[in-house]
Amino acid sequence: EYAAGHMPGALSIPFRPAFASWLGWLAPPDRPLIIVHSTHQEPAEIAWQAAKIGYDNLAGAIDGGMAAWAASGQPVIRTKLARPNEIASRRVLDVRQDSEFAAGHLPGATHIELGNLPGRSAELPDEPTVVMCGHGERAAGGASLLERAGHTDVTVLVGGPDDWARDTG
Repeated sequence: EYAAGHMPGALSIPFRPAFASWLGWLAPPDRPLIIVHSTHQEPAEIAWQAAKIGYDNLAGAIDGGMAAWAASGQPVIRTKLARPNEIASRRVLDVRQDSEFAAGHLPGATHIELGNLPGRSAELPDEPTVVMCGHGERAAGGASLLERAGHTDVTVLVGGPDDWARDTG
């Protein structure tokens, strides 16, 4: 959903059991947060998860989500998705944990754990970059951080290193 369309500056954090942890690692604690959620998600539950870790700076939610945002003529950013055989010679940024990276990674991949990326995104030149994790959720978070930092040609790899090995031989 993030790749299909999001607000400029949006941060992609899937609402799943690790949501609060990723919010605490990735979202700046000193900025008000606006929730953009899917129709099947409850903003009150998202707010509760944020409050549990001290994020009481929720400014609200977008009524109607991204569809309402886009219908009102506001800017919508899209992030490219790529299959393993479509990444060509782009830089690959692997945002998985150290142990996952050590267990196997794409040749030449740059490694920065997702939780460290907010403080290190300025180290990366703004060049075509494919962000990858194990299947794509953390990669979308990494792409959102790079886009937020001004990177302009960011793609999310759909799949992970096992998919890359299978598709590329």
